[in-house]
Amino acid sequence: MELTFVTDLGQTFVVEIDPNMELENVMALLEAESLIPVNEQAISYEGRELSNPKATMQELGVTGTNAMLLLRRKVAAPGRSMEQDAEMMRLQLLGDPNLMAQLRASQPEIADAAQSNPARFAELLKQTRERHLSAEMAQQNEIARLNANPFDVEAQRKIEEAIRQQAVLENMEHALEYSPEFFGRVSML
Repeated sequence: MELTFVTDLGQTFVVEIDPNMELENVMALLEAESLIPVNEQAISYEGRELSNPKATMQELGVTGTNAMLLLRRKVAAPGRSMEQDAEMMRLQLLGDPNLMAQLRASQPEIADAAQSNPARFAELLKQTRERHLSAEMAQQNEIARLNANPFDVEAQRKIEEAIRQQAVLENMEHALEYSPEFFGRVSML
């Protein structure tokens, strides 16, 4: 069985294992490949985190010859939890009126929760983070699916469109960086 691990940074690691191999042994192999220590690894498959190190990959529901898993590095500051980070972010938002106005314009529900309900704010922040991670994972899955059959005409068309869209974004960034006067009104003295 071949497993493909994708990190948050887009790095991929392919590991050939036996389906009856335990998760802790897979994590040890990953440590050698990715240089991420076992105690800092968080592995997710189909949106759920694999947490039982003694269970085999088959018992954890990882099936298929080319399964794709998400490998994240657990970053934990000593003595700080996710709730404390959310609270620090909430206090920073409350202390900066400009930042709060921007948040209210783009995410009014989160802005209201920041002012009145700290627990709801932390929950919404966690949901937003999970949505971003699942969107990134879906994009990685789509790329892997398109690259799986390089001779499929429809896949090539989608790859071409993705490359074109990336070029458009790069041109826009370049224009904003080097010619910002084209995007606003310039008053000459």
